[in-house]
Amino acid sequence: MNDLPEVPGLETARVLVVDDNRVNRHLLQALLERGGVTRIDMAEDGNDALARLDTFRPDLILLDLMMPNLDGFEMCRRLRAMPAWKDLPVLVQSSLNRAEDRAKAFAAGATDYVTKPINAVELLARVRIHLQNRALLRDLQRFHERTESELSLARKMQERLMPSPERLAEVEAAAGVGIAAHFAPSSELGGDFWDLRHDAVAPGQGQVQGQGRTMLYMVDFSGHGVGAALNTFRLHAICQQMDMSGLTPGEFLSTVNRRLCALLPNGQFATMLAGVVEPAENRFVYASAGSTRPMVWAPGDAEPLLGDSAGLPLGLLASAEYEERSLPLPPGGRLFLYSDGAIEIPVGNDVLDEPGLAALVAERMGETDGGRFLDGLLDRLRAIGPIDDDLTALLLTRKG
Repeated sequence: MNDLPEVPGLETARVLVVDDNRVNRHLLQALLERGGVTRIDMAEDGNDALARLDTFRPDLILLDLMMPNLDGFEMCRRLRAMPAWKDLPVLVQSSLNRAEDRAKAFAAGATDYVTKPINAVELLARVRIHLQNRALLRDLQRFHERTESELSLARKMQERLMPSPERLAEVEAAAGVGIAAHFAPSSELGGDFWDLRHDAVAPGQGQVQGQGRTMLYMVDFSGHGVGAALNTFRLHAICQQMDMSGLTPGEFLSTVNRRLCALLPNGQFATMLAGVVEPAENRFVYASAGSTRPMVWAPGDAEPLLGDSAGLPLGLLASAEYEERSLPLPPGGRLFLYSDGAIEIPVGNDVLDEPGLAALVAERMGETDGGRFLDGLLDRLRAIGPIDDDLTALLLTRKG
């Protein structure tokens, strides 16, 4: 026994010995103590053992099968029915050595099985293995819980980067545009991000006095998870530092692109759309860096009009320039923006694509409430197939 390797934390492990034979209990206790296990409790039958679980809280049970009152088979079954103890290792030590006895024990919930007469070296080696595995699983569970907590906090931080309902209400009151939004990463964190900027401007700058200038932008970074989420924080910091008041959508994308080229790791990039609502001209002027095609429609339209979205993604070429385009957006008109998670849903041997999404949008164009419009559209998308990418969707409505 002295040749067995040391197991870290063995001296703090708790072992519950369950055997109706007093001599056997004390022999097992002596064996465990010689092997380094000092926290030992003993029970005379299954009922006694179950009663000791919550006070002793064992890391392993050494269990005899043939006992009065409540035998080892039934005790195992009751133990596995308890959520708190369903993973507790149970090492059966029994004189029953037929294959059917072993099968019955494992079916009842036993983890391991050794036959009597006990081989001391073998028993202690198995005890150590199960205690070590128990400790490793406990450490893994703690790590998992800590990671889940940190990811949850990071996701809340990421969500707070995007406009709050209060901020959207302020923009609606100031600019006459209502926005309904949906954001759902494919994992705990994602690479999608959107924001808007509303600035009051003086007459003569192409805007209606009192309405100001509303710039809206949506980005989709390559990849998923923590790496992609970090890039959304980078972009948010860049945009917060920028003075957008004098920038056209194309100039805005060019400026963001130059800064991202210096920050993004090799192989990473982003698609982005940025646009300005121009109420005086009843249009939405935008520039695209490889984003999805924006859709617009006016009251009475039968289907949405798809814009053009050609453009080099951000982060690839610092000198890239971005063409500006426009779409009609009269009072009562709507603008729909979305990340590519909405068009990459598998449909047979292909994907939904933008015309397929436009057909789904057309089915719901009569829905006046923006939130219900998005909820219904997302339900239709989920019914088609799994959404395996981050998904962001925005519906902007010009108040008539």
